[in-house]
Amino acid sequence: MSNFENHKRFMLLAQKYSLSNLGHTFPNPSVGCYIVDYKKNKKGKIVSFGKTGKNGRPHAEEVALKKAGKKAKGCTMYVTLEPCNHKSKNLSCTNQIIKSEIKKIFIAKIDPDKRTNKKSIKKFINKKITVNLGLTKEITENTNRYFFQSIKKNRPYVKIKMAISKDKKIAWSDYSSKWISNSKSRKYSHKLRFLSQSILTSSKTILKDNPRFTIRKNNKIIKYIPIIIIDQNLKIPLKSKLLKNLDKKNIIIFTNKIGKKFNKLNLLGCKMIYTNKMNNEGRLDLKEIMKKIYSFKINDILVEAGGIFLSNLLKNKLVDEMHIFQAPFNIGPNGKPMIYPILSNFNINKLHFKEITKKNFGKDVYHHFLVKNN
Repeated sequence: MSNFENHKRFMLLAQKYSLSNLGHTFPNPSVGCYIVDYKKNKKGKIVSFGKTGKNGRPHAEEVALKKAGKKAKGCTMYVTLEPCNHKSKNLSCTNQIIKSEIKKIFIAKIDPDKRTNKKSIKKFINKKITVNLGLTKEITENTNRYFFQSIKKNRPYVKIKMAISKDKKIAWSDYSSKWISNSKSRKYSHKLRFLSQSILTSSKTILKDNPRFTIRKNNKIIKYIPIIIIDQNLKIPLKSKLLKNLDKKNIIIFTNKIGKKFNKLNLLGCKMIYTNKMNNEGRLDLKEIMKKIYSFKINDILVEAGGIFLSNLLKNKLVDEMHIFQAPFNIGPNGKPMIYPILSNFNINKLHFKEITKKNFGKDVYHHFLVKNN
């Protein structure tokens, strides 16, 4: 095995380990780290490893260094993202690495966070620590694309989840259908929720479907994540399933209406956000709302709503990824469409959809797109 192949092997182990906490580290990225000793073995002996903890702390490097202790001296570190340079309860990861007397460090991807960006690398070089950049960079970019894109765009990374018919309808004309997708598709949908930081929906979706938006496994609730509701005229019914057991949930409602209902929802435990920022069509300004959501340290959103809401997100170039579950039957011309180009007054052809996954869940076809906003 060549030196390159050996280094790649350990970096791939770090990448694989980072995946085991994916969906738990928000708002931080999920990072993996391995510390390897080459002093007595040319192929390297693993001394310790770590991954980002739940809710983003402790960092992967901190975990690995704590496990290694004094054994880290003279070793090589493999880490999937540039170690942090900003202050924390303990020393920054960069200063902890320097203090440990690590001899060499492989970093897959530079951290775009201004507090760290290339600063850690400069510190390592100044302290005579050998730095190698870019090995398995693409894996880090893919694993934590929500993190990199949210920093770049200064808003949350937005994913769409939607079930459609063969003729691209999301419901019958009277909304009589509860489910379009099959049980296998719905099971995967819960996995998408599990890997997301929050869910964004509209009051119309709550009125029509009365969803719970829970994350379930074997019909048991395993996780609650923040639910964000766009409710311009405050139409959400107080008896909605979503408003039950509010002590376990974090419900955020954006509205343009203040009154008794606003105060009631506030007393129930909902986080009420009044906004008078409107777009030219008289709707709440979604771009401004996204900025506000980002200020709450929410950088990853799964949207579960209807065609009008999706159309407005697309029009405002606020969609980064789409998960579409297509059933094998037609609903017909009177069904509710997936996209409303006339209402939203935009040309969907200006958006570039790159399909990165296509597979079957029973007779349903699952399409996973990345959206490039031109």
